[in-house]
Amino acid sequence: MSREIQIAFPCPHLIIEEPVPLGADRRSVTPKAPIANSNLVRVLANDQYYVPSTGLYSQAVLVGDVSGPFQIFRCRNLYGPLGSQMKITTSAGEVLVTLPDGDRVSSSKIEEAIRMQASNFVEVGIRNGAILLADLNSIGTSSFVRVSGQGAQQIGFVSQVGARGGEVYPPWELAARPEIYPSVLGARPLPARYPKFKKPLKTNPDLKVTYAAAPEHCPRCRATYVENDWRFDQEGDVVLIDNENLLYQACLKALLTRKGSNSYHPAYGSDIMERIGAKVVGATLTLLQEDVRTALTKVQAVQTAQRKYQNVPDKERFYSLRNVKVFPGDDPTTVLIEVTVVNAALTPVSLSIVFSVPGAVALAGSNGKTLGLQGVGLNG
Repeated sequence: MSREIQIAFPCPHLIIEEPVPLGADRRSVTPKAPIANSNLVRVLANDQYYVPSTGLYSQAVLVGDVSGPFQIFRCRNLYGPLGSQMKITTSAGEVLVTLPDGDRVSSSKIEEAIRMQASNFVEVGIRNGAILLADLNSIGTSSFVRVSGQGAQQIGFVSQVGARGGEVYPPWELAARPEIYPSVLGARPLPARYPKFKKPLKTNPDLKVTYAAAPEHCPRCRATYVENDWRFDQEGDVVLIDNENLLYQACLKALLTRKGSNSYHPAYGSDIMERIGAKVVGATLTLLQEDVRTALTKVQAVQTAQRKYQNVPDKERFYSLRNVKVFPGDDPTTVLIEVTVVNAALTPVSLSIVFSVPGAVALAGSNGKTLGLQGVGLNG
């Protein structure tokens, strides 16, 4: 039994963390494709922080100068009866905290005492042995922490007794500019949406954007709606196919590959893409049918050679070509090819492919019909 890596998947049109430059205005972040869904936009800065549309703000954090254990005295040396007390002021108000006194008071005991008396006002922790205080009720410029009193000095708040939060990245919104894409010749300008910060950035972060792209301009599938790339399952193994699915993919690959594009196998592939763009007449359709038959005969020959060295199950083995239908699509610049092959297990496998020429325009013929000119605004 042979297996092959699956390459064709329905494209989700979801672009994950696309690196984008910051515009000259220091506000605009322009991805490769227009954004289709505002709810799926994510802006990542420096591979660390996701910046919400409301902006990213810092919390006021104050850290002591020295690490514990601490000497906390009352009525001793320069400290009076209030030597073990400290006042903490935040955006939620102020509270007076009494610290445990002694010659070697650990940082964890100080943390516990502050948490017991000021849990509604301040968040308390330990950083490298020093006491950390953070505003619990606010972020941004309205967030602040201040300490005072002899107790604050004894637990290391000397050189810095206050801190205020700030704005790390300003809010952003989706702006739009008119854009014309050559794949939609003659169509009205589309609103190409992109994130735009409400204020210029003060730094130069590495920015990445995750977004859902408009399907007709998707960078992943190039508007084909099919993504040809490896994918992996939950265990981290590459997704494989076998049996009828393998035969289906083998036939598609042969038809979609330009003959001669593989220098190691110059006979592999088809000439179908060389025919597209020619005037759709009976002779062209006949040539396309012959191209399909020739390409699939090569697939059958490859499998015959493969069977000399490897077992090829009946479900994946090309047995016969049942029919080939080639006819113009509704758009006169496209050709629809329908193929049915039968495997050795006598199961039919059907393929449908639309071949098109991007940007082609069908002009009015001698019969006077518009031939699809309405789509490009040339029918008068």
